[in-house]
Amino acid sequence: MFSFLKNWLNKDQGNARSEEDLKRDIQEEASVDFAELSAHEAEIEGKEEPKRESRFQKIRTELSLHPAWEQQLDNEKKYTLRFLQAQLPEMVKGTVSVTGFSLIPQEGGVTVALFFRNGLDHPVRFKNVRLAIYLDDKPFARQRVDLSDMGPIPPRCSRPWEVFFPEDTYLHDAISFTRWKVMMKAGARTHVWPRHLDLDPEMEARMTERQKDRLEALSHSLPPIKANSVEITGFDIGRTEDGRLVAALLFRNGLTEDYRPDKLTITISDKDGDVVASGTVDARSIRVRPGTNRPWLIVFPANMVKKPNANLKRWVLQVT
Repeated sequence: MFSFLKNWLNKDQGNARSEEDLKRDIQEEASVDFAELSAHEAEIEGKEEPKRESRFQKIRTELSLHPAWEQQLDNEKKYTLRFLQAQLPEMVKGTVSVTGFSLIPQEGGVTVALFFRNGLDHPVRFKNVRLAIYLDDKPFARQRVDLSDMGPIPPRCSRPWEVFFPEDTYLHDAISFTRWKVMMKAGARTHVWPRHLDLDPEMEARMTERQKDRLEALSHSLPPIKANSVEITGFDIGRTEDGRLVAALLFRNGLTEDYRPDKLTITISDKDGDVVASGTVDARSIRVRPGTNRPWLIVFPANMVKKPNANLKRWVLQVT
């Protein structure tokens, strides 16, 4: 604990960091409405339920240290945290947020130091929350974090804490960036984020490593989908020499059970809205597990291609 403080204050060099340097460490804030967090993620300390707050009322917060931090930190470090907290923006009442201020790559992962902020008039206890690190607005690492040791955060307060992201939470290996932030994902929202790529063994055997990497990157770059739904995204298309049309689809399963369709009607249109190919296919071989993405190829014979010379640089997929 407190490993980030050594970096801020340049303890090894014996030189305290300037206030301007400390201000530059504060990253972009990410907030969510407390009502969007599930009971497994956060709770109000006590029995009183929070009232629905006005979206226009802004509040300022004060520093709240965990009792262990209060005992172990000296006055200089407490001043640093108090100064950083005072630089944080006002909060919308009724929200909670996270704001990062230190990111330290180390052996086996990366440690982030951040303020967990409570914009309610009641103490809030974070329990099991999904956090994500974004580098230059692109997701870098995600994990669900047990924050029960952090204790309740008093009303209108910000509490500093450290979270370690091990390497197995990384979505890719590159750590080159100009800015970063931490996001909190609310479980009570109406959307989910399938991120695991599940390849059919026969298809995987025919794929190159580059193709696999491309699919992995696609899985992480697509936006969330509605909970309890399945989304099908077209990501590649081409023609064979004998006139067949081949389209690559990615099935994303937001259900809590396997997705196993019987038949699917697939229509591909060009940028002008003209139908290029359409047909009903036997889809019984498709099985997409919950929370996963699975690619699948659909091949239209030449006699089903209605517009052989269509411009497919931009194309639209419709599946029913």
